[in-house]
Amino acid sequence: MTRIAEAWRRVPTVSAKFLLILVPSLVVAASLFSTLFFHDRYKDLQAALREKVTAIADINAAALSNTLWTFDAQTIRNVIQAIGANRELVCIEVTDDLAGGLFAWPEPSCPPGDGISIERRPIRVQNLQIGAIALHYSDAVAREQLRQEMVITGVLLLLMLAGTIAVALAALRLTVGQPLGRLIASILESEQDGGHRPVDWRAADELGRVIQAHNAMLARLGEEEAALRKSEQRLALAITATRSSVWDYDLHSGQYWWSKEFPALLGYGPTELPMTAATWSSLLHPDEAERVMAESRRRLRDRAMAYSAVYRMRRRDGRWAWIEDRATALRDPDGRALRLTGTMSDVTERVRAELDLAHERNVLQVTLDNTDQGIIKVDGTGRVVTANRRAAELLNIPPEILAGTPHFAEVVATQRRQGEFGEMGDDPDLYLSYGIGPEGGGYGPADGSPARHGETAGMIGQPFTFKRRRPDGRIVEVRTNPLPEGGFVRTLTDVTVEARSAEEIFEAMQQLERAYADLKDTQASLVQAEKMASLALLVAGLAHEINTPIGIAFGCATHLSGRTGMLAEAFQRGTMKRSELAAYVATAGESSRLIEQNLTRAAELIQSFKRVAVDQTSEERRRFDLLAYLEEVVTSLGPTLRKSPHRIAIACSPGIVMDSFPGALSQVVTNLVMNALTHAFPPDGRGHMVIDVDEVAEGEVEIRFADDGVGIAADNLPKLFEPFFTTRRGSGGSGLGLHIVFNLVTQSLGGRISVDSIPGDGTTFTLRIPKTVANPQSSASAPAPTPVSLEPVSLEIDPA
Repeated sequence: MTRIAEAWRRVPTVSAKFLLILVPSLVVAASLFSTLFFHDRYKDLQAALREKVTAIADINAAALSNTLWTFDAQTIRNVIQAIGANRELVCIEVTDDLAGGLFAWPEPSCPPGDGISIERRPIRVQNLQIGAIALHYSDAVAREQLRQEMVITGVLLLLMLAGTIAVALAALRLTVGQPLGRLIASILESEQDGGHRPVDWRAADELGRVIQAHNAMLARLGEEEAALRKSEQRLALAITATRSSVWDYDLHSGQYWWSKEFPALLGYGPTELPMTAATWSSLLHPDEAERVMAESRRRLRDRAMAYSAVYRMRRRDGRWAWIEDRATALRDPDGRALRLTGTMSDVTERVRAELDLAHERNVLQVTLDNTDQGIIKVDGTGRVVTANRRAAELLNIPPEILAGTPHFAEVVATQRRQGEFGEMGDDPDLYLSYGIGPEGGGYGPADGSPARHGETAGMIGQPFTFKRRRPDGRIVEVRTNPLPEGGFVRTLTDVTVEARSAEEIFEAMQQLERAYADLKDTQASLVQAEKMASLALLVAGLAHEINTPIGIAFGCATHLSGRTGMLAEAFQRGTMKRSELAAYVATAGESSRLIEQNLTRAAELIQSFKRVAVDQTSEERRRFDLLAYLEEVVTSLGPTLRKSPHRIAIACSPGIVMDSFPGALSQVVTNLVMNALTHAFPPDGRGHMVIDVDEVAEGEVEIRFADDGVGIAADNLPKLFEPFFTTRRGSGGSGLGLHIVFNLVTQSLGGRISVDSIPGDGTTFTLRIPKTVANPQSSASAPAPTPVSLEPVSLEIDPA
């Protein structure tokens, strides 16, 4: 069976294998079919022969009955000869039982023979048997006919077999050979040039599905090879970019291999370094060769799968390069190393950076140790990773404890055993939760009981500061700041001196606050006194203004009363003349006119001064015409202005309606005028003041109060609105006038004020206030009428 299987595998083509299966199968099938068919055919021919001989025997037995009865020998022989014309018959015998005779054909008697069959029939005459006929026949004719049929059938079967094989081979070529040939060609092409040309064949049969799977496999292989090439390119680029190389060492064969990047790392060409272990060992630094070789031998003995080492290797130019060697071991089931594979990378820059970093860390540690402030760094697990000597001193802990990276809870426990917290049972460190991670920890007793102090319930995730008083009386300020990666940094500062100074400063601040409160009360009193002084000035002006019209009215009334008495006496005596009555009427009319005119003037003055006085003593908000109100304010200042040689003018368009606090505006104008009269003009000079009003955008008015006096020094301008600032402290100036103006403009009137002055060229105060003050408490009022564009009106008061 093995030889047959081997011979079968050596058959070169599928068609040959197909024929080796098909031809024997067809031959065997045809042979079986022919055998069965011709066996049945032979039986049929034998049956037909027997039936024919039986019929001949029956017919001739009847025909010979009369001839044999009459014993007509010649006729008997003729009949026998006629019967012998049948090819199937071999011999014919007719016996005469009555005469005891025998007639035979073709011999005197029929000799016995193999394969001869006999068919006997009695010859009767009226139920009397007078003889018998025996027909000896052979099946040779049937066999010959069967042979001829078999020959014809064999030829037909051979033709059918050839046609079947030809059709089968054609069908095999169309259904299997052609697609299989294309599949083989595609596979060979893939093997030869690495191409992935798909097979151009589509069918729903099994081979079509195989080819479809092959095409899908080719496409997948193409994608995988493209991805692999891309990955190899990336790997090559990554190896080149990271200054790395790949190596492999077969321990069984001793074959050493490395990628082309390894010689390049050391400045050699791709073929300058033989790929041997001896080459590698010869490049090691003499001081490290023994250690590196020992580690390499250890890799073969231990059970580890991965290794890492950093050592120096000699470059072509004689310098030394730091190489990081990472290896992975392939071991057999018994743990023996079979193969080592790894990478070698140039980490010279990294090692130098690490050495520099270590140096900087040493410098930093020395710096920290010489810092007057204690510093502790705790990582996300709660361990102390950095601390200086000052921290150990302020914590009263030996430096070697902090150097051993203890858990912060151990530090607190050590302090507690030493009695550092004393009576301070509320120290935050006693309630610190040491689960300090990136999410932050919190304060709370370690046993889970609630914190006793609200200030210790804050999160570690937020900075906090507290002070600790040590048993020796020193005060340490503790500042804790969380780190983004978890943990915190804590600074410890000895603030004993500062704390004592702070206590002294606190006491001084309390005294200063009391003095400041007294100063505020004094300031309020002075401001109120300033307002009362302004009101007193207004009252004095009122008394002076109304004194003249009332005096004239009183004189006229007295004169009229005297003339009336004289006329009454003349009337009583009966001596009244017509001329006296006419003179009295003339006197009474003139007196009445003067009385009415002066009393009306007094009433107007009283009404005007009343409105200004009420506005200055109240904070009522109302609507008013700006021009008319400014005229009333200037009129109330008339007595003061008449005592001086200075004049004031108003330039304002009529129709500007304000919804504001007129008292505050009156106080502002009064203080500006009095400030100008006091400070702006020299004693022997004649000055001018102007109140200029313009409407500006955004519903505001701009009021400019300007004088042509001596101006203000540049050094004094920044301090002009400060309380109690005055340049005439010894001449009765309080320094609150302009401070009150600033507060009234910016607070009550909701506006802004600025000052511009050039020494020797006068001063200008500019106010910008809204026409409707922003006061949610004010009541709704009717909308202001639209201002009428008219020429400005100038009002001047001449002190002469």
